[in-house]
Amino acid sequence: MFKIAKRLLLLSVATLVLLGAALGSDSLSASEVAVAPHKYSLVRWEVDHFMDKWVHKFQDILPWNSEPSREDRIAQAQEFFDLRAQIRELEQDLSAEGDAPGISNIVERIEQFRQRRSDIQPDVEETMESEISAVLVQEGFASRIGVIFPPVDTVYANSPAALIISPRDRIVQDSSTLLKPGISDLERGRLEDLIFQEDGVSALIVSTGGVATFPSVVSASGTLHEALVTTAHEWLHHWFFFQPLGQHFWDNADMTTLNETAATIGGEIIGDRAFTAMTGAVVTRDQSTSPPDPESFDFDAEMREIRLTAEGLLAEGKIKEAESYMKERRQFLDDNGYFIRKINQAFFAFHGSYATGAASVSPIGDQLEELRDGSESLEEFLKTVGRFDHVEDLADYLGVAPY
Repeated sequence: MFKIAKRLLLLSVATLVLLGAALGSDSLSASEVAVAPHKYSLVRWEVDHFMDKWVHKFQDILPWNSEPSREDRIAQAQEFFDLRAQIRELEQDLSAEGDAPGISNIVERIEQFRQRRSDIQPDVEETMESEISAVLVQEGFASRIGVIFPPVDTVYANSPAALIISPRDRIVQDSSTLLKPGISDLERGRLEDLIFQEDGVSALIVSTGGVATFPSVVSASGTLHEALVTTAHEWLHHWFFFQPLGQHFWDNADMTTLNETAATIGGEIIGDRAFTAMTGAVVTRDQSTSPPDPESFDFDAEMREIRLTAEGLLAEGKIKEAESYMKERRQFLDDNGYFIRKINQAFFAFHGSYATGAASVSPIGDQLEELRDGSESLEEFLKTVGRFDHVEDLADYLGVAPY
């Protein structure tokens, strides 16, 4: 037990080392001064949530506390996420009502729903953690005494934003800074423009679905299924931290991509299985090999074309031309029903680290899918990729030429 507690403390401290960033300069630039009030405090997150989670877990096992049935706990979890959708609908009604007589009733219902979510949240988190842990046990991740390490531990809250910085002459993520959630689009644009003008770099503030603090923070604004997938994704980052793969996360952009893409593939499989176990609904992910309809708009193909063209222009030193091109194609996507607030070098640097996504041109996604298809189980796939400490290890394992 002492060893487990010591490892949990190590993981909590490692969270701050991996994701935290100190200012490290006595003289702040104009952009640093502007960003500073928006920075997300990982220390405060750990202080506010690490002990609270374990106190709640301890209270749950006290003999005089009866545990609801699994069916009741699952129904409560579904209610938690359904309430968020209902609150959104009421907030839309509130905007439409203006000063109408029924506004006070809407406000009251919103507050009731928010309070209900707050009341059941700790139990819902325990349920979600338990369901994902059960899938992990089935997949062979438990110790001889049935313990999952690191434990699945998450908090459903507003997930932080992230400030992504890329140089203008190439697409690569130079830095990432966590920011407080809820920054308006107007303020995001102001900060990005200031950083562009002051520091001469490409900047983008993106929303995140979750962050692998310990406990992890996962967005509470999605569906039950989305929350399960993201919770599993963040747990895999915790698990990878104790494997060579996670320990080399920050070595280079390719190792970051390898980590994020493996967590994406594994998180989807674990989350899908937990969702099916909870609801009985079978999740099918489209793997259609039929040729696309030439008459329909192909978002994935368009995004990859934008990425490749922009990289080609940057390689020729045509920075302004590349930036103008990305702006023009962003408007083209908007005209075809796909709204993206901003597309620039930082956009592709961030989204390109998920190699199964449309913004990536990395072969790592296809290679990991090949490794997954050739593995007898999810456990074999994850434990194989977990041993890689260089991106070349993946190509070597598959017997293909490195890119």
